[in-house]
Amino acid sequence: MLRCTALCLALAALLPLSTSAQCEATSTVYLTDYLFTPDFLTVNVGDTVAFVNADGIHNVDGTAATNPVPFFLDEVEGDIEGVCMGTVVFDTPGTYTYESSIGVQPELGMTGTIVVDAVTLTDRLFEFWGGGELEALDAFLSSYVFTAYFSSSFLQGSENPGWLGDVDLDGNEPFTVFVPVDDAVGELMELMNLGQFDLAAFYDMPAALRYHIVPGVVLASDLEDGMVLPTVEGQNLSITLTDGGAFVNDAQILTTDLTAFNGVLHLIDKILAPPGYPSATTWDAIVQSPDHTIFEQALLNEGLDEALRGQPILNDNEPAEGPFTVFAPTDDAFIAFAEENGFASVEALLSSQFMDDIVSTHLVEAEYASGDLFNGQTLISYNNTPVNIAVNAEGIAANTAAVSTPDILAYNGVVHSLGEVMPFAFPPAEGTCGSWTVNLFSDADWGPGWGGSILSVFADGNLIASETKTTNGPESFSIPVDENTRVDFVFVFGGETGAYGYDVVDGSGDLLFSSAGSVNFNGLTTPPRSVYGLKPCGEAPSCGFVEIAFTDQSQDGWFGGNLAVYSGPELEANVFFNPDFDGDGFADYLPFSERRVLVAVEEGEVNFVVNPPGAFAELCGYVVRDPEGNVVVDETSTTEAPPSTYGVEICATSSVDDAEGGSLNLFPNPVGDLAQITGLHPTDNWEIEVRSIDGKVVHRQRGTGPTALHLAHLQAGFYTLRLSRPNALDATLQFIKG
Repeated sequence: MLRCTALCLALAALLPLSTSAQCEATSTVYLTDYLFTPDFLTVNVGDTVAFVNADGIHNVDGTAATNPVPFFLDEVEGDIEGVCMGTVVFDTPGTYTYESSIGVQPELGMTGTIVVDAVTLTDRLFEFWGGGELEALDAFLSSYVFTAYFSSSFLQGSENPGWLGDVDLDGNEPFTVFVPVDDAVGELMELMNLGQFDLAAFYDMPAALRYHIVPGVVLASDLEDGMVLPTVEGQNLSITLTDGGAFVNDAQILTTDLTAFNGVLHLIDKILAPPGYPSATTWDAIVQSPDHTIFEQALLNEGLDEALRGQPILNDNEPAEGPFTVFAPTDDAFIAFAEENGFASVEALLSSQFMDDIVSTHLVEAEYASGDLFNGQTLISYNNTPVNIAVNAEGIAANTAAVSTPDILAYNGVVHSLGEVMPFAFPPAEGTCGSWTVNLFSDADWGPGWGGSILSVFADGNLIASETKTTNGPESFSIPVDENTRVDFVFVFGGETGAYGYDVVDGSGDLLFSSAGSVNFNGLTTPPRSVYGLKPCGEAPSCGFVEIAFTDQSQDGWFGGNLAVYSGPELEANVFFNPDFDGDGFADYLPFSERRVLVAVEEGEVNFVVNPPGAFAELCGYVVRDPEGNVVVDETSTTEAPPSTYGVEICATSSVDDAEGGSLNLFPNPVGDLAQITGLHPTDNWEIEVRSIDGKVVHRQRGTGPTALHLAHLQAGFYTLRLSRPNALDATLQFIKG
């Protein structure tokens, strides 16, 4: 029979668990031949366990390396009455394994387990969950995240727990944890623009949580005004005691002394933010700066605050704009910019029609910290204009505006503060016919502004302004207008609910056009109409306005199609349909509605040339009404794509002959590969220029007399031909290529 060696005796003398020869204990384990009874026991911290030998020679060897604290009782020979081997006090929680280590007794099954249970910080945090004793204190969100990162029992078996091993809320080392209540977490989710799980998983969360954990036990009675508490994150917390309560940093301590075996919890009303961490978003970085209040207001006015709150890096559950590099001019920069460009005040600059372009030029939809910028680099701004970067010994400049403070970091990008506003080329205030003012209005009861709707202004097909209404107050903008110019106002519906519209007023204050509309919650709509072909300098159309209503049973918005309106030889309107803003492959305008536009036309024949929609064309159509409201074209068949309509008499018309008394015609019409201009004198030298429906020159040719025109290379469609001859007025003819 083997006896305990000298090493065993030495270990027994050094064991920190207290043992006693007395057998008065909370629980008792009996030893018989090759058996502990019970062989599995659960006790609480501080409980004692007595070991009584009733048969054979045994020891109790609890020196396994896995035990939280080792223990050992020397061998004793038992008898039927039981011999007390001693008692062990279990002050440290955990799982203890032990055996009788004499001979082959362990191999014969003489082993046992004691679990020392305790209420740990993890246990207290679980009490905030459904049905727990602390559930009414509303700190479930924080408790979940703390245990998810710092509880070894919670994370047991996790493949990638992310647990930082120097903090275990299940362990023996004591900690003080400041736990934000759910309202505080909700405010942070709103600030970060993140849902619960995206917030919990973002990459700085472990460090941010560690800023809420202090080594050791700090009870409410231990707090003193001015006390500094070091956190496991590495930075300190400060304690302030006032008549209104106790505060840790700027967070008030709401509930104190939720104690556990290994520490204490205190509930607080705010999230503790470690110094030096990035702002939640680029928008928050601007809002938190006292030097960027004007830029903040400009972003709000243009409705860009939500874009700058997008979290595409942290949130992969839904699409979001960004990340952003924001070049943010200071307040002093905007004040100087307004004065240099003749504005009466910064408020006048902010309310001007140019601010959307000015602001968008300062945003880049990509993340460029200062170390990513280099001399000669060109970035593309939010409104697709270049941002030219210069880097030299003097620092960094964007479009010549110097960066005064770089790298104001956020979780969705970076902000660089500018000491000046980027240069902006203001368009002329007036044209040869002065300027027109466009007034935007909306019903304040339905919400601020127009939502997603936009009014774009084109001069001869070129975009000169694109504006929306973002507030409940009056908003307007002006455009320069030139003689012999066609001006179009194209309203793109954004899907909002309410009543809204716009007026166009000339320089004399006369109302040129007004359009209002409304949309209710059921989607029934009469949105403001677009108008094409307004003429400056008081030039009114000789016929008036025709209305075109586009129908679409597929609800895809004539996507990819367009309709051009010719009054005589002149292009009066080219109606393109709404773009696909959300990328779903369909045009973005309200379903179950007709899109109606007005087009100014002159006396004579009017042609309506259709480029059919790219999808479900057979379900699309259009109806044309003359200025009196009479239907003059109805192409709403659902069995084929809507066709073009030519030679529609809208108003009374008169024929125009050649200046020399003859009549010029193109024969045949529609044309094939060859055509001929009839009515020319055999000796007439001429030159022609053929333009497609979108105004592009597609053919030029010179000849004498009735020379054949070679048009085989033209695609099928509608074309305008301009004929030039020496000592004669130009003539314009229209034809269809079959």
